[in-house]
Amino acid sequence: MIFNGKFDSPDGEPFVRQVSLTSNGSCAEDQQQLPVGDFLSFLLKLLVCSNEAFGAQIRETVKDLIGRELDATLYPQLFQLLKEYVDKFFDPNLQVQASDENTMFVEHAIQVLKQILENNTEEDESAEHLGVMSIEELILAIVRYVRRLDPSPTNTYVMNIKVQVCRLLSKMMVRRDILSFRQEIWFRNKLVGYLSDWILMFSHDGPVNDIKALTRDLDEASMDAMAVLLEGLPLQPEEGDLGDIMEAKSDLFLKYFTLFMNLLNETSEGEEEKSNGVKTPTTTDNVNANLRTYTIQAMTNLLNANIDSGLTHSISLGYHQDVQTRAAFIEVLTKILQQGTEFDTLADTVLADRFDRLVGLVTMLGDKGELPIAMALANVVSSSQMDELARVFVAVFDAKHLLYQLLWNMFSKEVEIADSLQTLFRGNSLASKIMTYCFKMYGAIYLRGLLEGLVSDMMSPDLNAISYEVDPKRMDQDENLERNQRNLIELTEKFFSTIIKSVIKFPAQLRSVCHCLYQVVAQRFPQNAFGAVGSAIFLRFINPAIVSPYEHGIVEPKPSARVERGLKLVSKILQNIANHVYFKEQHMTEFNNFLKDHFKDARSFFHEIASDNTLPDTTNTSTAFILESNILALHRLLWNHQEKMGAFLSSSRDHRAVGRRPFDKMITLLAYIGPPEHSRLALDSQWGSMDFTSNNFDDMFTRRNFHNEEDLKHIKSLNIFYQEGFSKAGHPVFYYIARKYKCSQVEIDALIYHIRMTLKPHKKPYEVVLDCTNLGPDNRFKQQHLTRWKVFPEWLNQNLNGVYVYNCNSWLKEYVKRNEKFFSPLKGSCKLVFVESVTKLSEYIESNQQHLPKSTLALDEDPKVFTNALKLSETHRDIRVSIKVGSTAMQVTCMEKTKIMSQHVLLNDIYHASEIKEVTFVDETQFTVFLRDGRMISFMHQECEEVARTIQRIKTKWERSRRQGAPAVHSKIRPKDVPGTILNMALLNLGSNDPCLRSAAYNLLCALTATFNLKMEGQLLETSGLCIPANNTIFIVSISKTLADNEPHLTLEFLERCISGFSKISIELKHLCLEYMTPWLRNLARFSKRAEESKRFGLTVVLDKLISMTIDEVQMYPSIQAKVWGNIGQVEDLIDCVLDSFIKTSVTGGGQPRVEVMADTAVALASANVKLVSAKVIDRLCQKLNKTCLSPTATLEKHLMWDDIAILTRYLLMLSFKNCLDVKNNLPKLFHIVVMLASTGPLPLRASLHGLVINIIHSLCTCSPSEFSDETQKILHLGLTEFSLPKFYQMFGISKVKSAAVTAFRSSYRERPAGQTAEIMPLSYLEAITDALLEIMEACMRDIPDCKWLHEWTMLSFNFAFQHNPALQPRAMVVWGCISKTSSTSQVRDLLLYLAESVQNMDWQSDQQPGDSPLHKLLFWVAVAVLQLEEQSLYAAGLQMMEQNIHCLDEQGAFNSKSPEKILMHVREPLEEWHFKQMDHAVGLSFKFNFNFALVGHLLKGFRHLSQAVVSRTIRILNLMLEIVSKHRNCDQFDVNVESVPYLAALLPYSEEVRSRCSMRKNCPPITPSPWKLTTRSLPCLIPSRRSHPQRN
Repeated sequence: MIFNGKFDSPDGEPFVRQVSLTSNGSCAEDQQQLPVGDFLSFLLKLLVCSNEAFGAQIRETVKDLIGRELDATLYPQLFQLLKEYVDKFFDPNLQVQASDENTMFVEHAIQVLKQILENNTEEDESAEHLGVMSIEELILAIVRYVRRLDPSPTNTYVMNIKVQVCRLLSKMMVRRDILSFRQEIWFRNKLVGYLSDWILMFSHDGPVNDIKALTRDLDEASMDAMAVLLEGLPLQPEEGDLGDIMEAKSDLFLKYFTLFMNLLNETSEGEEEKSNGVKTPTTTDNVNANLRTYTIQAMTNLLNANIDSGLTHSISLGYHQDVQTRAAFIEVLTKILQQGTEFDTLADTVLADRFDRLVGLVTMLGDKGELPIAMALANVVSSSQMDELARVFVAVFDAKHLLYQLLWNMFSKEVEIADSLQTLFRGNSLASKIMTYCFKMYGAIYLRGLLEGLVSDMMSPDLNAISYEVDPKRMDQDENLERNQRNLIELTEKFFSTIIKSVIKFPAQLRSVCHCLYQVVAQRFPQNAFGAVGSAIFLRFINPAIVSPYEHGIVEPKPSARVERGLKLVSKILQNIANHVYFKEQHMTEFNNFLKDHFKDARSFFHEIASDNTLPDTTNTSTAFILESNILALHRLLWNHQEKMGAFLSSSRDHRAVGRRPFDKMITLLAYIGPPEHSRLALDSQWGSMDFTSNNFDDMFTRRNFHNEEDLKHIKSLNIFYQEGFSKAGHPVFYYIARKYKCSQVEIDALIYHIRMTLKPHKKPYEVVLDCTNLGPDNRFKQQHLTRWKVFPEWLNQNLNGVYVYNCNSWLKEYVKRNEKFFSPLKGSCKLVFVESVTKLSEYIESNQQHLPKSTLALDEDPKVFTNALKLSETHRDIRVSIKVGSTAMQVTCMEKTKIMSQHVLLNDIYHASEIKEVTFVDETQFTVFLRDGRMISFMHQECEEVARTIQRIKTKWERSRRQGAPAVHSKIRPKDVPGTILNMALLNLGSNDPCLRSAAYNLLCALTATFNLKMEGQLLETSGLCIPANNTIFIVSISKTLADNEPHLTLEFLERCISGFSKISIELKHLCLEYMTPWLRNLARFSKRAEESKRFGLTVVLDKLISMTIDEVQMYPSIQAKVWGNIGQVEDLIDCVLDSFIKTSVTGGGQPRVEVMADTAVALASANVKLVSAKVIDRLCQKLNKTCLSPTATLEKHLMWDDIAILTRYLLMLSFKNCLDVKNNLPKLFHIVVMLASTGPLPLRASLHGLVINIIHSLCTCSPSEFSDETQKILHLGLTEFSLPKFYQMFGISKVKSAAVTAFRSSYRERPAGQTAEIMPLSYLEAITDALLEIMEACMRDIPDCKWLHEWTMLSFNFAFQHNPALQPRAMVVWGCISKTSSTSQVRDLLLYLAESVQNMDWQSDQQPGDSPLHKLLFWVAVAVLQLEEQSLYAAGLQMMEQNIHCLDEQGAFNSKSPEKILMHVREPLEEWHFKQMDHAVGLSFKFNFNFALVGHLLKGFRHLSQAVVSRTIRILNLMLEIVSKHRNCDQFDVNVESVPYLAALLPYSEEVRSRCSMRKNCPPITPSPWKLTTRSLPCLIPSRRSHPQRN
């Protein structure tokens, strides 16, 4: 093919050249061949040929020639040349140098690349050349150039180029398998980010149809490219300022997903216009249809690849108000299910699973035993990291039982590249290090047992002085050479023989290593394979331990110099035996005979340990056996070398064939796992034991108790301070990222502690990079905290070699000025350097050693720069600045340096797009930027409009990628939640009025059942164009019922999602939702077993959400009550759980309305099963009352159970209407509850109890009227009337209310309102209420055969009467006394014994009651009543009570002016008639006729008591009373008078003092009233005989 013509050179000068292409592709010119590179370069120059006549034809011809005719072997060179040309279009600061010629070249380069990719398929032999060189950098350079061209929609030329770029990217991803990528995930993420800027760039409402069509074409092409780029692409965001990579990933997902939804809304609006009759061109309709298809595919791929971070953000779209949005999202979900998305990534264990898969990829074997990933990493890792990689490889492959395969591959590579056998394993290759690590790992115990005895003998006192030196130049004068040689031979013989004999003990793992080594070496050096094994064993394993036994932990202490010399010489001889070579050194030739004699034995030893091997089981085991540190190290090594690994695997066809797919999986996994932590220094868990040189530092943290590992891990995870790379001076570099420190969120002491911990291992000089990008008030150190930085030890300050302040801004300048006193020591310091760019930083730290955060570097990525701007100021002079507008922020850099700490600095202020509120024009050259914090910045620039439009564009882009309002974040979704979530969405949207949405929902349902193998018995079949009617409720409910029957395990998750989405849907759909929820409710019983805590917890969660839905959904309240709670009430096993949830909801807050809803819901619950629910509620309330006895309180309102009791009482009131309490079966318990709680609590609760009684009687009258006689009915009606009387209002404590029914539903029934005092209920009221209820019960019992109501009620009261409970026990005793028709002797005895025990346990101290309290006087009579009983144990208690009581009254001065008789009888008078009179008559002693004689009569029983303590107490009481009766008379206590004579008479036999001081006068007046009315039964008690005393019997 011949080209003859006149062409213009690139500079426009014409020249004539004849070029021929021979058949074999060679180039000839004037019989001389041009180099291929020059030829390609010439062709590329012709792509921008500017010849007026033939330029266009030449460009098209050359473009087709390169794209279609170029030999495939030249593709790598072509790509390299294209990259070199495009790179020239950027200046040193990476700013685009746009020109017409450059743009033309880029356009044709795009077309050439597209043609090449279209012409080569995977089946073509030429396709393999496409993968020789990575085109990532070339593509990125082209895209970066194009995105900086004029963005105006009127520039159709640029718009067309962007469309071509998108189509090139689409074609590139189609040919992805034949191309090679080094950083594919990062590369595709970059492209997605760039293309997102081109979507919805302009409003489509403009008047020019051509522009609208062109922007639509760009949207379509962009989304087509985005869809293929996002397929299987895990998002890889720049690190967020808070260090949370998952949060940054979620934000990035939300940005893209929102952008796509906005684009779909745009297309939907166009469809609506068409449906409304607006005519649109056919081409526009096709573009919209394609655009919608591409957008949905892109959303599908985005969500599919990022399900863990995306599903929670997007799932709410299934309930979106906009029908088109819902339909689009449902299509996305359908495609995701059809693609087989793995929802296991939603599990909490996903990170561990991904690490496990990463280890599996590294250890994966190829068809021929290759290890593509492991070998790729081994080939690219640096020598400084080989030791770590060797350790990790051995640990990982050994845990997977694949160590033999690793050794085979490593040894094979080493043997392959070895020059000769002598150089084999002699260097520090990875294979040598792996071998050494294996020897160290598996042979340590063997070596210790082998050498410890030998070396210890050499170190013994007897042998320690022996010399083994055989070099005459190093011998002492008194040493004998021959003797030393013999010593060395004997010693070597010992070592050698010991080693040879230990062949049986040689570790099995090391035999496997030796066997593998032998097999590999034998393939290339078959004659010397065993020799290679022996050489390696001694060189890498045995000899190092012999030479350094102390370092290997074999002996202690370190051997002497002579012993060390002897060991070194022994190892030298042994190594030569292993190598099978003789000595050539003069002083060692004497040992050649020794070598010769031992060659054979050594060879036998090597043969023995290398020839016999049992291959290990290669079954993979879990990575749980691998230390976490090894897995993390493997992750770090793979992450840092993935680009080099990609290049290595692309370097040859064989490598690509074996390693391409595993490598793709690996980089995808790495992207999901995320980057390793910046700091490679593991924090020691024993921080408290570390040695710090500053006592103040230790004291501070000890005082603050700051040793919380979780807090420090959090600080570390923020990556505020970390170490990476080295400076040009070789010092480690530390980075402090100022914006990541939030003074309101991070403890300053914790930060200082973390920084010191990170610096501590570095005892040598170090350097710090201080990244001040976007530094502001939130990141400052408060003034009181600045001094804390002085706690650093002096050595840290001395070792600080330099501080590089990057991106200093105006705020930092002001901060330094405000704290000048603190920063003054740094003025003029040579260690402090301000750098304004990465290029400047490179003067101190090489670019490949710089590790600034990606978010910092991204600010300078492809910015649009406007120089010579003027920043206006009202208070200072105007400042010359340059404005750089990037993709997310605006930078304002001062062109004039400012002085900070005696240094001249360029300030760089950064304003993120989120900070910009508005951009407005002032005039043609001036504009103002308004910030959201109220500040405004004014600028002047010649291109004012262009600058302002560029700033406005990044603001609009940021707003466009954010949802309106707060983003809807769904609750965490687990893998098991997915079927239930999607099922609810499908069923719900099947009921939509939109036919497209119904069809989409049906297809989603089909995909769901197919994906999760849900049993639908052939009822569903995905069909295109299926017409589904709007009224399909019966179909939806039938589907739900079938699934509820066949897949009950989905119940909890399905109901949870139904409830979660309930509030987001319309009223019509809410009714539908309740319909298809109903079949699943009965399945809840499966999860109610108490033994299965996890299932029961899930049930509780669902019930709580149902309760919340009932409370919140006011409009749906009746339907929820009927559909939900009515059905749940039919399931007996659920009632207990439901009541628990009801009570918990009522107790935990929400106020009275919340409780009323719960009470109403209890009625709905009971409507389906009255007997069951009523019995559960009543029994539960009785149980709560019983539990009050376990920890009794003075009043019921103070008990922990009070809230539960009050709530359940409220439930009883609500259930009591229309016999929902099943009164006939529960009447005894209901009456028991009423009498226990009557007149208790706040007013509404008292009214509720009164209303409960009315409703109970009403139910008896209305629900079973035929069972009762007319007389009984009459009694019931009278009961209703009686309980409505004012006197019963008073008895129930509601005397001040007008209507009990109204009061029962007022305010809180658990808390007493302020100012409302408690009314104490007299027990007489309780007696009256009990009698009235008893009358009703007895009347009904007469008409019911074998009715045992009264017996049950009696037993309930009796059980309470004998349990210590101050709040309820007195009530129970009264009720039992009122309703008990019969009582056994044992019951009465038990009652009295309990009373005695209570009395005895009381503390009768004088300070228990105030002096004017009548209680003491009444207690005297209680004691008398106890003495009147015929019970020995009770008598002792009563006597004790009486003594304390009389003492108390005497101390209070009660008897100073009046006699005991008048004081105590006055208290007794109101109760005389009915209570005391009968008791006096029964015992025959009347206190009314003679108080003192009656009292003495009861006390005389004490003299006959068996207990001496009782006798002594009786005498003390008689003496006390004798003293008391003389007080008001002011006479001697032994004076005989009317009151004293009974006590004197009683004491006469026992008191010598009474006998000596008391004499009876003959003429004394009568001492008793006449006549004494004492019965004959009491007379013997008045004069005790001496025989009656226990001591005198």
